[in-house]
Amino acid sequence: MGWSTSQGTIYPLLSRLRRQGLVETQWQESASGPPRRYYTLTPDGQQALATFTAEWTRFREGVEQFITKEAGAS
Repeated sequence: MGWSTSQGTIYPLLSRLRRQGLVETQWQESASGPPRRYYTLTPDGQQALATFTAEWTRFREGVEQFITKEAGAS
């Protein structure tokens, strides 16, 4: 099973993060095509990532416990 993502998913998400002040962008010239936009986490973005990571870890551990418990009951 693989996860796939498209530009139609990523760029709207990055735009929302920029509007929320969680990332900042910078345009840079490219040697191979048009200028490119680069994204960097802001201090608020770094804090949001730390909070999300802690919440995700607790969620993942809960799911793993449930799966392990259910697999043992089978």
